[in-house]
Amino acid sequence: MLLESSVIIHRPPEVVSAYLGDPSKVAEWDRGVSRTEFRSTGEQGAGFEFDTLAHPRGKDERGEWGRMSYRIREIDPVHGCTVELTSRSGNARFFKSAEWRFRVEAVAEGAQVFCSADFVVRRRYFLLVPILFFMKSAIQRDLESLKQKLEGQSSENLASA
Repeated sequence: MLLESSVIIHRPPEVVSAYLGDPSKVAEWDRGVSRTEFRSTGEQGAGFEFDTLAHPRGKDERGEWGRMSYRIREIDPVHGCTVELTSRSGNARFFKSAEWRFRVEAVAEGAQVFCSADFVVRRRYFLLVPILFFMKSAIQRDLESLKQKLEGQSSENLASA
């Protein structure tokens, strides 16, 4: 299942790419993420691994609710960034594979950000496909949140944020 959305952000593409390519910033624009933890050390390039944690729901004394693990599979200045899901527990158990591709293109207004989510649902969870289809609107809402975050700050503040 492939879902894709895009948004135009009134910022230079290199500013948008730098912000979007920093996993520590995910919680600032992805409404479902409360924080990010790095599993890798060193430069954030291909092979870099990180976890996202969802906003807590109910009791979770360890603060680990909704943990999902990812690996940056590819970073390309032309084709963007591909991030693959590496965890298999929690909500990740529904997917045989899942990846997100982000691409930033220069447009007259600034930058157009494309986000595509490509999921292969495990056979036993196939009934979830219609629900997952509606995640396209959630992707669009997150891109709109990214737009608000980037357009609401000066370029200097983004570099230091």
